[in-house]
Amino acid sequence: MKKLLAVFAMTMLFVSGCSFTGGSTIIKVNGEAISEKQFEETFESLVGSSPFFGSVSLKEIKKAAEKDNENMLYSIFKDKAVNELIYTTLLEQEIKRRNIVATEADYEKELNYMIEILGSKSALNDFLRERGISPVEFKKATMQKIRMSKLAASISKIEVSDEEVANYYKNRKKAFSYPEKVRASHILVLADEKEYAENLKKKYPEITDADLDARVKAEMEARKKKAEAILAEVKNSPKDFAKIAKVKSDDRTSAKMGGELGFFSRKDMVKPFSDAAFSLPVNKVSDLVKTRYGYHIILVTDRTEAGVYPFEKVKKEIGESIKSRKEMKVIDDLATALKNAAVVEYVNKEYETSEFQKMIDAEMQAAEAEGK
Repeated sequence: MKKLLAVFAMTMLFVSGCSFTGGSTIIKVNGEAISEKQFEETFESLVGSSPFFGSVSLKEIKKAAEKDNENMLYSIFKDKAVNELIYTTLLEQEIKRRNIVATEADYEKELNYMIEILGSKSALNDFLRERGISPVEFKKATMQKIRMSKLAASISKIEVSDEEVANYYKNRKKAFSYPEKVRASHILVLADEKEYAENLKKKYPEITDADLDARVKAEMEARKKKAEAILAEVKNSPKDFAKIAKVKSDDRTSAKMGGELGFFSRKDMVKPFSDAAFSLPVNKVSDLVKTRYGYHIILVTDRTEAGVYPFEKVKKEIGESIKSRKEMKVIDDLATALKNAAVVEYVNKEYETSEFQKMIDAEMQAAEAEGK
């Protein structure tokens, strides 16, 4: 739930485009240059978050598009990247025109708010790391969010009523529910047959299938015996679980903390691990649990039941989320108005709006006219 609230708080965090420089000028917006480098970074960022392309470079996509003049996906992402850069440039120009700045005090306030939602600074760091966001990127995006919020406030007085907040909670109660969780520690003895077989084949390219199977089987049996010996040691002295984990667990990240994994829900772990952990009473040690990673010995140390966060606990974050969405609407409307009044020069004609996008725009305009 805390992660959900954090996402709400970050609704506007990455609305800004890139500020990279370098490369030839491809577009000018009110005389301000947008470079080819900026386009490449924005394009690849959009593609990277898309299920259509996966990890494919811009060069590879353009090469494919050259063979197929009707490559819709390339056109869609190209137009999207260009529009994002144009809108971002226009909004930055407006921010400068209005002398809007984000101060360190503003940043500290926003940072503390995120820490409050997630519970601690370390939790925030984990949250960002899971999303591949560096501290530098986070600060840069947060400062931009602050500037955008101030820009929206300079245009329209944005208010959120108690009724709006209450209705939001009432209509989305499922979003504020949290699952049953357990807190556990584990000791892992790695026993991944597939990984071990692949490593053997790399080391011994000429190895026969029969020899490979025999070696894998022998190694897995040895690792199981190792796990059984550790389990016997733990069962004999359960109070020493953390000490044993620090020395003997192959999961070196958790081993440093005595095997501690923290709280997790069923879906956070692979099924055999979750099934075992959620069936254990508190302060009990499991038998060997086999997953694709190997053999686990699990100790459950705490448990929390499923439930729903009370309204009073989440109303502040809901209000901030609604406010952010209203700000985004103001910013979107402003960006559209700014573009309609802007002088946009396509220095490189390759980056002009594609015929595919022009067709979509025409259909949308026709639909709007018909609706009127």
